[in-house]
Amino acid sequence: MAFATVGCKLPNGMILHMADRDPVTLKGANSSAVVGGFGITTGVDASFMDAWLEKHKDLAPVKGGFVFTMEKKNDAEAYAKEMGGLKTGMEPLDPQKPPPGVEETEESRKARGAKK
Repeated sequence: MAFATVGCKLPNGMILHMADRDPVTLKGANSSAVVGGFGITTGVDASFMDAWLEKHKDLAPVKGGFVFTMEKKNDAEAYAKEMGGLKTGMEPLDPQKPPPGVEETEESRKARGAKK
């Protein structure tokens, strides 16, 4: 059996299912094994990943590049570093620079000890 290394940039990872196979749990961006914002999962059955990616090629995380697979861990880590700037839209908000339309409440200002 060949193995693959899988990168997943979704915060909580994913649990992948295929008929007649055990599910595979991918580490996400919030895991302890992160490179370039991608959770790195090693030892995944390569044939499972090939079949899953083919079946789900139109799934937004696959099309967006948030889930990828490589044969070698070093290649996966290099790719993850290269793609580190890729945004999923699930990144945490910076409270010091809120996006347009988002305003800090008086309650949260008081909680962090800030003045208006």
